[in-house]
Formats: sequence, C-alpha cells, structure tokens
Amino acid sequence: MAPRTPVVLGLVLLAAVGVAAFHFWSVRPQAVRAPEPVADAAVASALPPDPLRSGAPDPVPRPTAGELPDAGGSGRVSGQIVVDVSGKVRRPGVRRLPAGSRVADALDAAGGVRAGTDMTGLNRARLLMDGEQVVVGLPPGPPVSGA
Repeated sequence: MAPRTPVVLGLVLLAAVGVAAFHFWSVRPQAVRAPEPVADAAVASALPPDPLRSGAPDPVPRPTAGELPDAGGSGRVSGQIVVDVSGKVRRPGVRRLPAGSRVADALDAAGGVRAGTDMTGLNRARLLMDGEQVVVGLPPGPPVSGA
C-alpha cells in the first residue's frame, strides 16, 4: 500500500462523517407552537347569518296548527305511526298503529305470521318508528345507508 492511501482513506472517512453529521443536525424536528384559538366573535362574523337566530323570514313556510293534516289525511297523525308489514304474514301491507307499538303489534295487525315461518332474527319486542318496514321470514337485505 502506498503511503498516500491511508491519508486519502482518512480524508474520505472524515468527509463521510461530516456529511452524516450535517444531515443529522439539519433534519432534526423543530418545536412548533400551536395556533392561537380564534375568538367566537371573529368566527361568528365570518359565517353567513343563521336564519333561525337572526329573525330573518323562514325560507321554507311551515304549516300552522290549522294546516296540519287531520286523521283522514295522508300525513302523520299525532299518536299514530304507519308501518309496512311484508313477507310471510297473512295480510301484508301498510298498517296504522298507535305510537309506542312494537313489532308484535304490527304482526297482529297483519293477521299474524304464516305457519312454519322462521322468526329467529325478528325481535318482536322492539319499538317501531313511523315509516318503518317490518320484513318477516325473509333474509335481511343489504344495509341502507343515508341520512
């Protein structure tokens, strides 16, 4: 080995250590302060006015008590719910039931369940909601997504 080879190797090693040290110190994470919270007044002034709080006229007219549908109408009546009972029942169809009715009440209103129907996955004690569908004896469909 020539006398200059160890010197050159030492210089290359020294340069590599210098590059590694520079890289280590230059990419270190630096402390960052969290942004200051914005005052509520500044946020409120930046948003469009809320028609429910501003006293502005309601963009959608709402019915008054005299305009609500009566018991013979097609709309929802206070104290009643409307459910669709389908599947393996004797008389499938849309049924009006008292508010607070359960699945068992809807089955009774539909004439009961047909003989031999598997009701394993049906919770007959569950409270019903207005506009709900009760399907009896059929495999469950895909889950419905949406609001």
